[in-house]
Amino acid sequence: MTKVNDNSIDFKLQERVKELKCLYELSKIAWEKENDLKAILDKTLEILPIAMQFPFVAEAFISVGKKSYSTAGFDNCRHTISSALALGAEKYGKVVVGYREDPKKPLGKAPFLNEEKKLIKMVATELSLYINRSYMEEDRQKLQMQLQHAERLAFVGELTAGIAHELNEPLGRILGFSQLIRKSGGLSYQQEDDLERIIKASLYTREIIKKLMIFSRQMPQQLDLVDINEIVSNTIYFIDIRFQDQQVKVEQRLDPKLSQIQADPVQMSQVLVNLITNAFYALPEGGKVTVSTRKRNNEVSLTVKDNGVGMSASVKKKIFEPFFTTKPLGEGTGLGLSVVQGIVESHQGRITVRSTPGKGSRFEVLLPVKLDSE
Repeated sequence: MTKVNDNSIDFKLQERVKELKCLYELSKIAWEKENDLKAILDKTLEILPIAMQFPFVAEAFISVGKKSYSTAGFDNCRHTISSALALGAEKYGKVVVGYREDPKKPLGKAPFLNEEKKLIKMVATELSLYINRSYMEEDRQKLQMQLQHAERLAFVGELTAGIAHELNEPLGRILGFSQLIRKSGGLSYQQEDDLERIIKASLYTREIIKKLMIFSRQMPQQLDLVDINEIVSNTIYFIDIRFQDQQVKVEQRLDPKLSQIQADPVQMSQVLVNLITNAFYALPEGGKVTVSTRKRNNEVSLTVKDNGVGMSASVKKKIFEPFFTTKPLGEGTGLGLSVVQGIVESHQGRITVRSTPGKGSRFEVLLPVKLDSE
């Protein structure tokens, strides 16, 4: 029987077949899994070692950005070859193939064939194309979601503006006639009580309409020099009386050297009322709400923090969506935080949220001391 050495035609042909099979399997999985990058990388780790000259001691490793994937024994590799994953001149990862040392058959100092080095480069090139395509698809989906969100907000804005205008006139009449009836006198105790309920319900409805008007940008801003500390103090003093029996302690931590900002004082009060109201709802068994202000570079920070029930990650993602609410039916419109976000952004500011289930939530509004248009 003739012995086949490493330089024989049969050996070279056998190695080429393994390499071609590797590239074929890679293209096949990329076609089947389309833009499932994780599946493509997992399959690549599986097929790469098989294409090597010594598959029984071969391992593979792939890094993409901050993530890395590898076969089980890669950390024990003594010999490696690699090729970069790149988009143009920008490198964002690499493909590595390695050999563990076989005590029964030492591999020597240079166990890799030139063809294997070429194969790794070809695999890296193919993977780079798949990864770039996957990134492009992710960007496309994100842009599509942003477009859908913008279209939904535009539609909701038009709808709410129409509803607000339609409700304003009859609501004004209800309030006007109710106040006239109360002034006329001669009412029984029950009639007085019923009339007071009508007036309170009408005033509450008017507040909802005001939120709708702000949300749909139908109420123009009236910018003025505003002291946020003063707004905090006044708002907490006049906060809705229905929360006073909930065993909630409100603490103020206001920076006495806070700069004034250009803002609409009514809208800033609306922001604070909505944030504090949300904090109260997160404390069904009582607790603590802390309202604080401070200067941060060229911004003023307004923070409302509670030690209430907190939010799950799924709820946190939706809190600024119009009409989304976790409150029971009839206790919330789902517009509060949408209005807050709209007002903050219209003041060239931003809002951040941190929340942990069972530990509470923290909303921070950051507003520029000076608007860009000034």
